[in-house]
Amino acid sequence: MKNLSLEASIRSEKSKKVLNRGFIPGVVYGQGMEPISVEVDKKKFSSLFSKGGNKNALISLVVKDAKGSQTIPVLAHDLQTDFMTDQLMHVDFLKINMQEEIKTKVAIEFVGEPEGVKLEGGILVHSLRQLEVKCLPGNIPDKITVDVSSLKIGESIHVSGILAPEGVTIITPKDEPVAIVSAPTEEEAAPAAVADTAALEVGAGDQAAAGDQTAAAGEQPAADAKGKQPAQDDAKGKAPAKPQK
Repeated sequence: MKNLSLEASIRSEKSKKVLNRGFIPGVVYGQGMEPISVEVDKKKFSSLFSKGGNKNALISLVVKDAKGSQTIPVLAHDLQTDFMTDQLMHVDFLKINMQEEIKTKVAIEFVGEPEGVKLEGGILVHSLRQLEVKCLPGNIPDKITVDVSSLKIGESIHVSGILAPEGVTIITPKDEPVAIVSAPTEEEAAPAAVADTAALEVGAGDQAAAGDQTAAAGEQPAADAKGKQPAQDDAKGKAPAKPQK
């Protein structure tokens, strides 16, 4: 995992003033120590986490005061934000004993395109996004990778099928599904079905039109034959004119 470093100073002002100066107020606490009120540079903290850090990243927090400095291994245990502005307002740093295992959650990274999606039009459904693990602080992984490329429609991967990194124990129940490839829903299948039906209707319409044209062409001579009588019939049908007196 990434081992990050961050400087902090002892905080003596109220949180609002600290925030106005471009710093984030915080507190460091943990087993065997008195809580310490600190402040960290907002830009440095944000930059630290934007470069791959997360709540599972082990931080070497260098706390400076008038007497010198001390380095404390911590996790950014709790980040408090303003629900209106989404601005970071406070951070809790939890001191870690590097010799004791801790429980934490690690993000799952899905890799590969499932066969059922690529070849059969299925949908990959993520049942879990994180796994709960137990390990020493120095062994906390940034993420756990799960390959889903072999999944077909109706197939799934469970926690029992995931290989944990060395030194890490997955404690999420083994029968929990992690990902499954499901068949497309009726709504998603409908456009394709409509397109197929339209194509069939167009084909049938073309055939019907061709049949009508053929029938019309075949019936025309018969109509002409019935409608037109030979000239000799017209002569026979007329009575001879009487001689004038």
